[in-house]
Amino acid sequence: MAEAAATFPDPEERAPSILIVEDEVLIRFVIADYLRECGFRVLEAGDAGEAIEILGADVAVDLVFSDIQMPGAMDGFALAQWIRANRPTLPVVLTSGDASKSAKAKELCRSEPFFAKPYDVAGVVGHIRNALNVKKPDRS
Repeated sequence: MAEAAATFPDPEERAPSILIVEDEVLIRFVIADYLRECGFRVLEAGDAGEAIEILGADVAVDLVFSDIQMPGAMDGFALAQWIRANRPTLPVVLTSGDASKSAKAKELCRSEPFFAKPYDVAGVVGHIRNALNVKKPDRS
């Protein structure tokens, strides 16, 4: 029996979902909390294996924000390659404390930028909004 394709609500009808892939718990909490405060739905993974499980589930993900250096069989580069092969329209943004990784990150993530750690969370959110064409919520 063939599996039915997952159907997700129109992004206009829901908060965009961001998958944060970061093994450093405090860093992951900071960016995840900030994204939630900015109106995004946030999913979290501690490594690439967890991220692939989430991406393989019937869960809407609009963008992946991943560290490059992680424990496990796959690093962030391998995760980006997996996403490119399996979910080619899903934007991926990579980050690392090693700025020398930016050239490879830009190659894998096409037009998505590389964010060197420590990154400015407001800059990350601004980029995510632009990448997903999401307006800043009106909090008047």
